[in-house]
Amino acid sequence: MEMTMKIAKLFFKTTCLITAAILTGCTADVAQEEEKNKEPNPTATNITFTSENPSTRTSITHSIGNGATPFWSERDRIWVKDVNGTWQKSSEGTFSKDMSNGVFSFSTGTFADNCEVHYTGANGAEGDKVTIAHEQIQSKPNDFSHAGASGDCGMGRAKGNGKNFKFKLSHKASYLCFLPHSSNELIKKSKLIKIEIISSKDNIAGTFDFSNGVLSHTRTRTNNSDKAITLITGNGFSIEGSTDIDKNGSYIVIAPGDHELTVRYWLRYKENSYSEEIKGTVTKTFKLNCEAGKIYDIKAKLDPTDYSDKKYYMWDCDNGQHYWKGYENEQPKTTYDRPGTHYPISVKDSRWYNEKTFPNPAYRSCKDCPNVNEAWWYIQHGDPHWDSEELWVMYKHLYTGGMWFKKKDYISPPFSSTSAPDGKDYTQKAISAAYNNTNVPFGRPDDIKKYFYLPALGGYDRGRFYNIGEVGNYWTCTPTPWNNSPNTPTKGAYYLYFYLDNNGKTCTASLYGGLNREKGFTLWEKK
Repeated sequence: MEMTMKIAKLFFKTTCLITAAILTGCTADVAQEEEKNKEPNPTATNITFTSENPSTRTSITHSIGNGATPFWSERDRIWVKDVNGTWQKSSEGTFSKDMSNGVFSFSTGTFADNCEVHYTGANGAEGDKVTIAHEQIQSKPNDFSHAGASGDCGMGRAKGNGKNFKFKLSHKASYLCFLPHSSNELIKKSKLIKIEIISSKDNIAGTFDFSNGVLSHTRTRTNNSDKAITLITGNGFSIEGSTDIDKNGSYIVIAPGDHELTVRYWLRYKENSYSEEIKGTVTKTFKLNCEAGKIYDIKAKLDPTDYSDKKYYMWDCDNGQHYWKGYENEQPKTTYDRPGTHYPISVKDSRWYNEKTFPNPAYRSCKDCPNVNEAWWYIQHGDPHWDSEELWVMYKHLYTGGMWFKKKDYISPPFSSTSAPDGKDYTQKAISAAYNNTNVPFGRPDDIKKYFYLPALGGYDRGRFYNIGEVGNYWTCTPTPWNNSPNTPTKGAYYLYFYLDNNGKTCTASLYGGLNREKGFTLWEKK
């Protein structure tokens, strides 16, 4: 996985001006800008707070690796604590044309030197609480004008007395700038429609106590929704072959903290005007210590796993003799293709299946596949999850659909190779084994490092390609017996079989046999 992060401290260049009964934010990069950026004249009867640092400004511009420059947004307000400890809310600010200077007025309250000043976001309803939005919306690339609405916040101390004050504010949220790119031509034809950010251990959104000017780790609410942020990216941003902030720079406000994050980049793809639109994700995970007032560039290469090198085999055929060996140019690669004609049809073909009888296990192409007992453990106690969201590639086409299983070391009761969950050893007993797990949940499981993924690669039968993206067929190394008659020839072998039903509402994982050795299924190994 390619993903890099750069960190930059938010920086500001400022100048300031004192007037009466109003809070003013101001900045000028050079002396000749001072006159142009002069703040509006305040009302003489109001109290004036003048910012020396525009950190509260809530529209932010950013260039990669170079920090961020903030500007005021329309309808911005601030809060100041008066001598009685009460938070007073300002009127909406009045701003210069370039939004670099703002004037905020207070008609009530008495304020002392070193009084506390808070900015609690564009939608802040209290001076001592900040809400970082679970859903943040960005209408165009490289546009962080939604920072204030998404939960940007700041704190400072005002110097002065009576009606004239100066203050400096510092940002107290953290910020992420996502910069996805891809080398996959299908992804470069897709649109980025949203980004989901999920924390595995602590809250990154929701309502925070801000009474001391810090986003307290003691939240006023604690629930799973506070561990996720979704950024909606307008009508969809393009994905380029290299990092391009102006094409897809995507921003969020996030709570500071030492986070373990899963980021799911949601993409929309349509191959042509006649094909069905595909929506799916490319997922990245990483750890990041987000510090207050810092912005982090996160570069991610969105290349879905490409399974085009996976082969299909009759059960335990000769090593390397896959179903289309020597006739790859005839291989159907979508379910709409005509059946190929040069598939194996007799034992004279090295691609033909192993005809040995039970209990002789596979010893060629399927020898490293799990046995029947092990497959049963994965199905019954491996906590299978159907994932219809993660994107993958097969033969230059995008698909979704596959199943997660727990790795054997995390299966309980303890995983066994010599007995199935019912206590019998079906590698030796000449009785049929079968198990159906009909309660497979949907979605990506939590604690993903404990799981492995199998895509629904479909299979071949008499030269026709079936069910890719809908069905998974994975051989075991165990042939099926004739009940109570070991060494009696059969044409079956056990395999792991999972599928989504026709209405798309339920999913099943099964251990199955049948007259199937001549079918073209895929191989796997126990993990």
